[in-house]
Amino acid sequence: MNLFLEMLKRNRSSPDFDRAIRFSRPLNDHFGVNHFWYYRISCNGEYSYMGTNEDWNEYCFEHSLINFFPCLRHPEVLSKGISFMQASPSDINYQQVKKAAWDRFRINFNLNLYTLFSGGIEAFGFGSKFNDYQVEERLINELPLLRCFIKSFKENHKNLFYTLQDNCVDLASHMGTQFYESPQKIKIPFGRESFLNHIGHKPSLKLTAREKDLVKFLANGYPASYIRKKLHLSIRTVENYIAALKDKLNCSSKTELIEKSQSILAIGLCN
Repeated sequence: MNLFLEMLKRNRSSPDFDRAIRFSRPLNDHFGVNHFWYYRISCNGEYSYMGTNEDWNEYCFEHSLINFFPCLRHPEVLSKGISFMQASPSDINYQQVKKAAWDRFRINFNLNLYTLFSGGIEAFGFGSKFNDYQVEERLINELPLLRCFIKSFKENHKNLFYTLQDNCVDLASHMGTQFYESPQKIKIPFGRESFLNHIGHKPSLKLTAREKDLVKFLANGYPASYIRKKLHLSIRTVENYIAALKDKLNCSSKTELIEKSQSILAIGLCN
């Protein structure tokens, strides 16, 4: 018996599931998101899931592709925040998963938004019908709206979350030791740092107080219009700060700047 397919079947039987599918349709209409998903992994390995593209859900679980998703691990080896769902060059299995999702269902996995809680981790994810190099950056630009959607989704579908938790499966037993292994992640190179490291120079990153403020907002994907209001600055001043940060951190795109800001926060340089 395929426990994951049984989980899907039980979840589908709930009228709350159909309501959630209808509620999610504006994601496709406005952002091209043709697969929105939620999952929860507890520290003891319980896994609950729902996704809006039912054909993909069935195909994924029927062919045991769930084994190859690097985002499905013990909460202690995952981190909160934004995760881009590109495949690492060395992760051949996940590359094949992404290829199957695109070739068969025209789904491109883009973003996971993680939240840690005392008993584990939960994630809301977005996959789109676009497969160009700028799709993640476009979604990042709309991150406040996506977070607004998540908030509304949680508020309007409380019964669904109870159903999902009642129908969880044991992911830890299914995946074995792989469940506890740190996932392979794409590393975005930063040319300036790489060069300085190769010649033996260890630069120290010095940020002004205002730059640290911006890094905290950028790490969460907030746009300049939002930062302007919070810091009581003009939009031009904020954009100048962002341009200066991109130059200082050697980032060529907003996506790189967000990931670099997350790294800076993670190592405590904004404390």
